[in-house]
Amino acid sequence: METIESLLNEIESEILRAKKAPFSSTDVVVNRQALLSLINRFRGAYPSALREAEAIKRERDDIITKANVYAEQLCDNAEAQVAQMKSETEIMRQAREDAEILRREAQEAYDKMDYEARALAFNLLDGAEKALKESMNIINGRKRKLVED
Repeated sequence: METIESLLNEIESEILRAKKAPFSSTDVVVNRQALLSLINRFRGAYPSALREAEAIKRERDDIITKANVYAEQLCDNAEAQVAQMKSETEIMRQAREDAEILRREAQEAYDKMDYEARALAFNLLDGAEKALKESMNIINGRKRKLVED
């Protein structure tokens, strides 16, 4: 299979081998038949070269498309991971807040129960003290009465 490059090289060789035209420094005389044959062969090779170029272009486009799809998937996965991490962070923050609220409520309940227990104990002891004082007064009063009688 002939390539366009090889045909162009042959055309160039034909021109370089050509004789100079009389009375001209730039014109040359070429073999008409040889040049027309090369041009026909060039036309025959041109479509296959185009097909090859098209195939290469399609392959390149496929590679770019696959790369773009892959990159998009990577970005989507990364965004999903970020969202999950944000969600987990939010859950942890909420759990900490809830735990702190429960701790405060427990401390308040403890403080209230402690106060109530101390107040009850104080009232019981105060009542016992008053009862003992009354009993002591009664005992002292009876002792005096015994001594006086």
